[in-house]
Amino acid sequence: MNKFLLLLSITILFAGDSRAEFYKYIDKNGKTHFVDDPGKIPLEYKELKVYKEKYDHMPAAEKAATMEKDRQQELQRLEAEKAAEDQQVQEQFSTKVMIHGNQVLVPVTIGYQGKEVDTLLVLDTGASIMTLHKDVAKRLSIYDTEKSRAQVAGGKEIDTEMVKLSYVKLGPYKKKELDAAIISYKGLPSDYNGLLGMNFLRGLEYSIDFERQIIKWK
Repeated sequence: MNKFLLLLSITILFAGDSRAEFYKYIDKNGKTHFVDDPGKIPLEYKELKVYKEKYDHMPAAEKAATMEKDRQQELQRLEAEKAAEDQQVQEQFSTKVMIHGNQVLVPVTIGYQGKEVDTLLVLDTGASIMTLHKDVAKRLSIYDTEKSRAQVAGGKEIDTEMVKLSYVKLGPYKKKELDAAIISYKGLPSDYNGLLGMNFLRGLEYSIDFERQIIKWK
């Protein structure tokens, strides 16, 4: 075998249905040569390995049709990827909610000292801070609280326990170190476990689509 390494590259150019193959070899002095016919390559550099285009074995018409089919499939793939990306962006800026009459129940994630709970809260712009039912506090192992009093609708005062949550997440937003009032809920079983107040909602821009039951974040 010749001690010199032969390097070959082929460029296939299409002009209508025609094609051309160009061969490259490097001589013993390191000089690069290009030829359009393997017969023009000196015998000492004849150790060739030719790489063909994917569809070169097909007749011209079949090759053109197959390449067009591949092009269309690639376009469809790219369009599907774009649609998936658009959907992901849309989901990041909208949140599915539950509508019960005039109540909007939002899915939140509450974190406290390494523990995390997913639950539903009523969106309440009239509440200055968050309110949590005691069962959620138990799930988060919240025991270190401060006794307090809070005024509810109608002017009645109730006993509460105050706690500072590690964080609260809703949709694309996460707020840290939020105060929350823990209350004993007395009433019929409900789908929610407290109120999401203005200490989370303040500064956020959003609209509620009651028909589709989503919050759109702006």
